[in-house]
Amino acid sequence: MKVERVFLVDGKVRPIWRFFLSIPMVLLAMLVAQKAGAFVSGGLHQVEWGRFIWPSLFTLAALLAAYKVLTLALDRRPLGSVGLAFCGRWQVELGLGLGVGALMIAMVGVLERLLGAAQFSLNSAPPDRFAAWGAGALGMLFVAATNEELVFRGYPFQRLADSLGAAAAVALFAGLFGLAHLGNPSRTWVSTLNTMLVGIPLAVGYLRTRSLWLPVGLHFAWNFLQGFGLGLPVSGLGPPFSVLKARVSGSELLTGGSYGPEGSLLTTGVIAAATVYLSLSKRIYISEEMRLLVFGPTPVEAGSAEAVVSLQLPTEQTSVDRTDVK
Repeated sequence: MKVERVFLVDGKVRPIWRFFLSIPMVLLAMLVAQKAGAFVSGGLHQVEWGRFIWPSLFTLAALLAAYKVLTLALDRRPLGSVGLAFCGRWQVELGLGLGVGALMIAMVGVLERLLGAAQFSLNSAPPDRFAAWGAGALGMLFVAATNEELVFRGYPFQRLADSLGAAAAVALFAGLFGLAHLGNPSRTWVSTLNTMLVGIPLAVGYLRTRSLWLPVGLHFAWNFLQGFGLGLPVSGLGPPFSVLKARVSGSELLTGGSYGPEGSLLTTGVIAAATVYLSLSKRIYISEEMRLLVFGPTPVEAGSAEAVVSLQLPTEQTSVDRTDVK
């Protein structure tokens, strides 16, 4: 009996064990997706976006499949409870995320321009190139942002928050988010710090809505406008094509150097401001639909539902009896 209490609560596996079980599932899903993506995209090296988008799409499919198994087998809830359900305020939350992310990178770009650390000029390429590269960047970066949010704010993070509390989960996964970018080119201590810190507002966006749409929107808008819009490196990776051409100069503490704005102390301040806004804004809250998906009905609602069912049962039974008689 004592052993059961260690592993089970209310007839379900305890959240901490669900967290530990989810880690190998996520790693396996990403490994399988990487192999499948590499196989499919191997012959697409001549296609501008093909060799990038396929691994991301396979990763998205593999993560959703892994979370489907976990939510069904361990949580007894639908996949949408992880946070990508098309219900409630998902469109509003996605829009808020896009707006906050766009404003964040715009603030960094304006500050760099005002301080003389960056100069921007319009790319004179033909319009068809803007359309082709824009569509490719939009698709690839949106899927990539969704994948990273599923990994770092998805099922493992959520179960750890259930077990150890939100603060511990945010701290651990923010740290992991920063460590995951250590292999990026031109990284600095500031870039690693900022990558860890940005995990906080992204997590706050999830925790206040129990939906991943807001953090996905924020993550995508930041990367898309930083690279394709302003022509600045994204986590050390220079954009192959952009609307604006950027020339940066001066201290790396202001510009982030070759790593891009994510290595700038200006970004540190912007992340702090975004965290305050996301923590306090009254426009950000959990919708009733997501509350039901994640937490289920309240005791009052459950009692009401049971009362309705109990009132219906005699009628249903009568119908069955009549059928049997016939």
